[in-house]
Amino acid sequence: MLTTKTYTLDDAIAELTEQIDDLEVEIEDLEDGTDDHAVATGRKDRLQYFRNGLEWQRDEEGWDGDAEIELGALTAGEEAKMHREASDTAERKEMRLWFVAASTVDAPYAADTLSETFSELANVHPAYAAWAESEANGLGVPESSGNRSSMSSTATGASKTSRDELNSTTTSSSDSPTA
Repeated sequence: MLTTKTYTLDDAIAELTEQIDDLEVEIEDLEDGTDDHAVATGRKDRLQYFRNGLEWQRDEEGWDGDAEIELGALTAGEEAKMHREASDTAERKEMRLWFVAASTVDAPYAADTLSETFSELANVHPAYAAWAESEANGLGVPESSGNRSSMSSTATGASKTSRDELNSTTTSSSDSPTA
């Protein structure tokens, strides 16, 4: 992994709630029907979707609120291995699961092999998988002061990607042979 970050489920839910609250305040100040209003509303809806998935895993699947999820940014070799393991006919949402499985260092669904982790991950709420994809993608984006660092962080929160580029195409969803 290029870099990793550890989240606790409750902290990730709290961070999403804070971001949603901030967007609600922002939306109140925007004129309804404008592009800015539509973008902010879309971002809020996406964050609510992510939060719903994390809450489902905690409340319906019995993951402890203190459950740790460690995700990482893939190296080129890890990404190649992921593509080798995935079926040639894998569609976008299946590739999301392969990407999240490959990006998972530790989580309640983590198993010994990539294929086993993929199989376990197939049972999570789709919004959880979308959140994890967004977070893992964000870890691979260098910040202006350099890449986040080579050490893991236990701080939680949405990455710049998940906050600012929620509707962008991710490398895990791309049909590009270089993705």
